[in-house]
Amino acid sequence: MIASTYNSFYKLSDGNYVIVNSLSGAVDTIEPDVKAVLDGLKAGKELDSNPELDELVAYFTKRGYVYESREREWETLTTLRDEMNEKLQASSLGVVFNVCTTYMCNLRCPYCFQGHDIHKINHALSQDEINKMFYAIDRILEMEHARGRFHNAKHTMLLYGGEPLLPTTKKTVHEVVRRGIEDYGFRSYSITNGTFLHEYLDFFEQYKSMWDFFQISIDGPKHIHDERRITAGGQGTFDRIVNNIDMALGRGFKIALRTNVNKDNVPYLEELAEFIESRGWHDHELFAWQISPVYDHFAENLPNHMPEHHLLIALQEQFGDMHQFMDKFNATLGTDLRMRTSRIRQAIYSKGWSSNPCDTCSASVPSAVPIFKQCSARDHRYYTFGSEGLIYACPETVGREELAVGTFLPEYHIDTDKHNMWSQDFTTSEQCSSCSVSMFCGGGCAYSNLMRNGAINKPYCNFSHQSISTYIKLNEDKFMTAPVT
Repeated sequence: MIASTYNSFYKLSDGNYVIVNSLSGAVDTIEPDVKAVLDGLKAGKELDSNPELDELVAYFTKRGYVYESREREWETLTTLRDEMNEKLQASSLGVVFNVCTTYMCNLRCPYCFQGHDIHKINHALSQDEINKMFYAIDRILEMEHARGRFHNAKHTMLLYGGEPLLPTTKKTVHEVVRRGIEDYGFRSYSITNGTFLHEYLDFFEQYKSMWDFFQISIDGPKHIHDERRITAGGQGTFDRIVNNIDMALGRGFKIALRTNVNKDNVPYLEELAEFIESRGWHDHELFAWQISPVYDHFAENLPNHMPEHHLLIALQEQFGDMHQFMDKFNATLGTDLRMRTSRIRQAIYSKGWSSNPCDTCSASVPSAVPIFKQCSARDHRYYTFGSEGLIYACPETVGREELAVGTFLPEYHIDTDKHNMWSQDFTTSEQCSSCSVSMFCGGGCAYSNLMRNGAINKPYCNFSHQSISTYIKLNEDKFMTAPVT
């Protein structure tokens, strides 16, 4: 008998421990002598049989904290992975086709991951190029169907850039959206800086039933935002964006507000929250707010970068009960941080922790199942069309021609080797396979791993352990009042 590879322990102030298992999703508060039993198993110690100990081991087995052998644990893991993958392939979740209508952008945000040289390229997709892009989409769907994938799926189209919604890209946007929605039935959304959204709302009105949301960034109250999200001429954009958000909400469009946080603007989150409350956005059913660290996925260290666990601490310091704050503002954490903490939050809040320690690995709770792939790029669910005619597996790689996996201009082509490189779950990594928190992070960002460590299966962990331990520490009161094993 062995202790699970995927057990993690976190000491509480009262001397007890939280044990978390990233495979089963089990979370318990345990006493030190109970932890000592698991420590003994990890060290290879044989247990003496007695009724009390046998009952404890039976509980450990039920919760996934112990296995007969590492081989049995790995079989459990891979069987679950394969079953989840089969269900995913048979589900309605399809491909996201990311369309860079242009690489141009009217803003010069200092932390932009793309670099500003690409934003000076004065080109938007032409009618002929749009035709060839949709030809490529047809071929991609044929390829995926031949692989047995996405036969019952609903696909999505994302307008991406650069800045997709510029006055000079209207003709391109109108044609891409019209064909994507009318000819293909794609649900659609856009990541936009929001500065010219008012010029597009009349057009999007006819497609509102198929339009999911506009993601728009505000990085703080006016005096902070206007230092960060500035035009190429150095002007602030706060007032324009706020007015356009008001207009879009008033016309029935969903807004996914994003705040990109580093050390420069994190002290002003509370002031931004007060502004959001003053506008009444937090009470609007069409409004959501994502607070995310400025990610450094591409191995070019950003100034004043804030690690995820430091953001957790800052949120707790400014808002007190972080979950009450998140519920009030319909707020979520950035994707990586949300992924690493969602199953623990599920254990605490969704099933009555105070009376019933729970196993969060439930098919009825999508956010609670183990994560085998950190993002859709690892599952060939992103196809990004750059305005220069290249196809990318990950939207953040646009403009880096060496990372393109194919072309749609002048002709359609997929480089099979470069494309298949992205399709890896964490089990292809020796380091991740033996990591206790691997199924909270899914092997990390493939792009980060590639750029920082030279391979998708060589993880850049990006403070994953610290994020989880900090989250548990910040919720220590919940664990110290829970039933103790």
